[in-house]
Amino acid sequence: MNFAAEFNHFVEQEEQKHLVEVKQQLVQLYSEVGSWQPISQNTQLWRSIVDPKKDPGEPNAIQKNNSNITPKDYAGENISEQKVPSLLWPNLPPDLLQTGRRISLYDQNKDVVVGRTNVIENPHIEPILLNNNVIGWIGLVPSRLVVNSSANAFLSAQFDNYITITLCIILLAFIMAIVLSRHLTKPIKQIVAATNELNKGNYESRILPFTQDELGTLSNNVNELACTLEQNQQLRFQWVSDTSHELRTPLTVLRSHLLAVQDGVFIADAKRISLLINQVDNLNHIVDDLAQLANNDTANLTYTEVAVDVIEVLQQTIENYTARFQEHNLSVNSDGLNSAQPCIINGDKDRLQQLLANLFENTCRYTHAGGQVNIKINKVDTKLVLIIEDSAPGVLPKDLGQLFERFYRVEKSRNRNYGGSGLGLSLCKKIVAAHGGDISLQNSPLGGLEVKITLPMLG
Repeated sequence: MNFAAEFNHFVEQEEQKHLVEVKQQLVQLYSEVGSWQPISQNTQLWRSIVDPKKDPGEPNAIQKNNSNITPKDYAGENISEQKVPSLLWPNLPPDLLQTGRRISLYDQNKDVVVGRTNVIENPHIEPILLNNNVIGWIGLVPSRLVVNSSANAFLSAQFDNYITITLCIILLAFIMAIVLSRHLTKPIKQIVAATNELNKGNYESRILPFTQDELGTLSNNVNELACTLEQNQQLRFQWVSDTSHELRTPLTVLRSHLLAVQDGVFIADAKRISLLINQVDNLNHIVDDLAQLANNDTANLTYTEVAVDVIEVLQQTIENYTARFQEHNLSVNSDGLNSAQPCIINGDKDRLQQLLANLFENTCRYTHAGGQVNIKINKVDTKLVLIIEDSAPGVLPKDLGQLFERFYRVEKSRNRNYGGSGLGLSLCKKIVAAHGGDISLQNSPLGGLEVKITLPMLG
């Protein structure tokens, strides 16, 4: 055992140091007296040499009063018990190992002076030299060889303590490892289970975050992903349902009229053929709007950003729609555009024309014949504000916020009899957002709908 070996080595060094200091005192005593008689006759003197009790650092009384001490003093005739400690070697520490009790002294012939009778009873024997002459022998029984010594008791106690501490640390580490592994694996297992549910198509699956660390953040991200997938699934179902519904209406009308003509119920005259052509046109409008919206959703609707004068684009689009306005008997008031200063923005001219064409088409489809359309443009700080107002019919407040949704229409007034698909305003919102602007709807002072578009201008 390494600890025991190191401890015994430490004890041996301390005992050897103690033995060297005892030998020095014995040599000094023998050089002044010339024999071991004072020690053999004075047990207290021997104990004071091998088992010192004085404090370290006290001056050596032998050195201080050497001229006043005689051999009689050493023999114990004139020395008192209080004077004995002053004769000790000055730097000996208290004998915690009780080494002094295991030291024996022998003369030149190895006859005992004090201690064990037979010199061979001492495992460790050293000669005492004075001027290279052997004046005696000193023997020591090392502490590690004493079965009941305090050193062995201390060593055994320390070893037991270390074993206990080691076992406690291992047990504590094992418990902490179990607790920590459960703390770490529980949210991971939840995340794995949730992702497996998402992979199966169960987008309603959610994770309850238990921590605020990286795993908690990951759980929240998985929940957001599940929510997005669930919304996309609902939108996809709604898209398919709305699309099939919108396409079914004109197809049903076409089929019913064609069957009636085939059965001879209706005559295929110009009026009937015109009605069928109108239904085909409705189908074309729906397909075109769906194609544009699909291109936008798949990021295929590209934008070429250049400096564009919105006044110029607006005047050109109005001119293109003059015939449509006259066809629906709508009067257009855009006189303020002629005196307006150029409004330059960073945008795509074709997409802006598409935006305005969709808005004017909605106005032509839904505004009652003989109605009015006002077109105004203003500058507010670094933004331009375009306002398009039309006359009756109006829209209820509860419907205003839903007009940008796909296929949404107000059935009481702006219904499919006017040929709309409910996709135009959704496209308009996407085009305005791509230009960094905003579009809003509210009731017009003319009794119809007011469209307000805000776009950032170039500085």
